Amino acid sequence: MSKKILTLAGFGQSSLALFVAALFAGCVSQTDSSGSSADATSSSVANGVQSSSIGSASSASVIAQPSSVNVSSSSTSTVADDLALVVAINAGGSATTLDGVAFIGDKYGRGGTSNSTDDFVTGGELYQTERYGALSYEIPVTANGSYTVELHFAEIYQTSDGARSFGVALEGTPVISDLDLFSRVGHDSGYSETFTNVAVNDGSVSIELQAGVENPTIAGFAIYSNDGELDTAFVPDVSTDLSKFSAYTQQYNERTVITSNHATGHIGDFFFTHWKDGGSTSLTMDTNGDFSVTWQGGGYNYVGGPGWHYGDEDRVIGYRFDSDSGASYITMYGWGYDKDMPKSDPAHLVEYYILQRWSYDPSQGATYGKTFVSDGVEYSTYRSIRQQQPSINSPSTFYQYWSKPSQQRPLGQDHKIIFADHVKAWTDTGWILPDMNNLDASDDPTYQVMAVEVFNPGSDGTASGQVWDATEQ
Repeated sequence: MSKKILTLAGFGQSSLALFVAALFAGCVSQTDSSGSSADATSSSVANGVQSSSIGSASSASVIAQPSSVNVSSSSTSTVADDLALVVAINAGGSATTLDGVAFIGDKYGRGGTSNSTDDFVTGGELYQTERYGALSYEIPVTANGSYTVELHFAEIYQTSDGARSFGVALEGTPVISDLDLFSRVGHDSGYSETFTNVAVNDGSVSIELQAGVENPTIAGFAIYSNDGELDTAFVPDVSTDLSKFSAYTQQYNERTVITSNHATGHIGDFFFTHWKDGGSTSLTMDTNGDFSVTWQGGGYNYVGGPGWHYGDEDRVIGYRFDSDSGASYITMYGWGYDKDMPKSDPAHLVEYYILQRWSYDPSQGATYGKTFVSDGVEYSTYRSIRQQQPSINSPSTFYQYWSKPSQQRPLGQDHKIIFADHVKAWTDTGWILPDMNNLDASDDPTYQVMAVEVFNPGSDGTASGQVWDATEQ
């Protein structure tokens, strides 16, 4: 795994731009070397660049000064020991660890598409996943100040020089340009660059990938500072954006009964959806997540329930159903959407189901993926396709991803769904879930709910239960 550390101390924006241009034009060179023993440490100095090798992983330190470009000796650690970890993110993947640093699953990003490989990648599991395409990250922090940003990359797709090159900007300032990972470290090999003294004055650390040749890509990143911490209480201000969905102006602070078609909004802290194309249904919901759905028999389709108006790969959903008199599905349900992908590609829009109970088996006619275990429950995955059907983005052609347990989950008991396990299982089969945290679709945001679904019910019925966020439990 190749590493490089860049210090931005004392740089103005114009000086930084000149330095970066010089760096990537070849005025400053980087040397990678590798030792012959996994435990052997060697170092050499050539043309003013010191490279050190620890086993098969190499690192070089490039230190920039305000008035000139100097190269100093490197260390085996790219981040000062006295800095506190703010957050580390595995882009396109779930929680993992690298060099003792705990990376959480993909979060705080907008745009892009997840991908993974089963190949062995030098550097570790972090580098086996990626998020590629037009994307950015906004990491909320509790205080403005100076931050260190460690960026991780790997070329897990392209296999030739010049097939991909891209840039990266931090806080709006370009810090990497024309990065060709294959040319630099080859295929399936981790690479990192670290930038210190990144000035933050707007309450968030911004990372933007900039396209060059083909899509930009990132495997993960870690942010360090003693000035601020991750702002876990931060909630994006989406009130203005949500106004494009007129139904989202609905906010209730007490037990409420919903009967209208395509009703969406919030009851307390919970989002709800209540969609149907006919018939008579109702959703009764309380601010603590208690809810019940009733329906009358007839020739129509319905889906509704409580949850959150954005999907989150790291969310663990807790729920209990006390009654179910014939719902087609009781399921964790939501959408992912990538507005930058061609609409002709059904992967641009994905409707996902993690079934818990069902009266109709959706695996009939679907493509089998794999079988896996999550929280002690065995699931099998399937994929199907819908042609020009209702969706969060008008009638569209899209994929459906399914996780179906080997046995229906019992009533009257608390259960939990570890969503990241299902995303990984789908990804392992090459079924990528698009962005679940956006307002780009025409009709709805990419919500995530515990839903009751019925289609063409033959008789009246009801289902009731409670939902909660079990992520921290």
